[in-house]
Amino acid sequence: MGNLLPEEKARIKIDNMLYDAGWCVVDRDGFTNSINALAVRENLLKGNLEADYILYLDGKAIGVIEAKRSENRLGVDVITQAENYSRNLPNWVQCWAKPLPFIFLSNGDDLLFKDLRGDDDYISLRKMLTPKEIVNKSAGIVISEYAKLPSLPPVGSKGLRECQFEAISNLELSFKQGKKKALIVLATGAGKTFTACTICYRLLNYTSVKRVLFLVDRNNLGKQAEGEFKTYCLTESGNKFSDDYVVQRLTDINSLGRANVVISTIQRLFAALTGKKITELDDNEEGDEVHAKLGVISPIGENPTISKDYFDLIIIDECHRSIYGDWKAVLDYFSSAKIIGLTATPTAESLAFFNNNRVVNYTLEKSIADGVNVPARVFRIKTQITEQGGRINTGEEIQKVSNLTNQVQTKKQFSDKEFKKSELDRSVVV
Repeated sequence: MGNLLPEEKARIKIDNMLYDAGWCVVDRDGFTNSINALAVRENLLKGNLEADYILYLDGKAIGVIEAKRSENRLGVDVITQAENYSRNLPNWVQCWAKPLPFIFLSNGDDLLFKDLRGDDDYISLRKMLTPKEIVNKSAGIVISEYAKLPSLPPVGSKGLRECQFEAISNLELSFKQGKKKALIVLATGAGKTFTACTICYRLLNYTSVKRVLFLVDRNNLGKQAEGEFKTYCLTESGNKFSDDYVVQRLTDINSLGRANVVISTIQRLFAALTGKKITELDDNEEGDEVHAKLGVISPIGENPTISKDYFDLIIIDECHRSIYGDWKAVLDYFSSAKIIGLTATPTAESLAFFNNNRVVNYTLEKSIADGVNVPARVFRIKTQITEQGGRINTGEEIQKVSNLTNQVQTKKQFSDKEFKKSELDRSVVV
């Protein structure tokens, strides 16, 4: 820093204060709505003036920072200049309040702060206010839910892969734009559940979301998801997720009162909503086995224990399966919740369900190029039967399936019968 001007040295220190507090610092040409907490350098004002920094939450201005060299004592002239800037935003700049309520003065060493709505004097701060602290000071200002999301940490600083960063950033932007459904496509091995944990933590910690439903394809996968939620540590405090929030698999409908994240299969949740006994469902059962125990899948009436607005967010793992057809009634019941789908292999049906709102598309090929996955090796396995056909001997027990009724009968083969390899999986199944 030896060759820098005093003003430039101060700006570097102020930039670092902002970065450390969770603000993303950009030049005015780098302004974007996709980052929720933004500090814009040299922001244009009326009369062709420039503010050293304007702070934005969710694309709307909330505060101003006036920067001076270290020798400057941040006196009355600096105060007048900064407060004048707070009243001179051009018409094309949206803001949460006029004048901008939060004023900061800094020379790189000292940092002064004032809330124009009530504070009489400037107070000295030891560090820059975080976006969350700004929101907490915004009582009386109507702040959108997604303005309450601080900027994501830089990629890699807290263990996020680039594809996870992209998924979370684009998802939050999608919700901010008013879309209720979003599809996250991440190749197997890219960390879908970890991404879901990050999404849940951010929405539970920074917005009004209180309850999340995490749907899994099989209950055994629910145990794995529960373990990952409970060991997740990418939190503001550094605590484990389960230290701050209650994570629970759906086993007893009466114990959900304290749960922030409920993990279940869609079949178990249907059973809970319709008064069936969840304990009758085996962990490994699915499809026809579940249908047999639950009976006819009927419309769901209002449930006093789990109301229609019980969940604020639903995340569906492996969303290319299980959520359509009869089971879709469960998602229709929670009509007010936002819905996120996770999959590595999107189908036409899943794309249509999520209104083709694919917020990230991280393919297997891209994951291999990035070193997240390794390329597959394809082996062809040959057996004597697949290459030469085989023989059914007299007296062997076989199952015959009627093409007309689909009825299966167990019988004994009455004479030797040879079959060719071309008949495999057509007229003969081995």
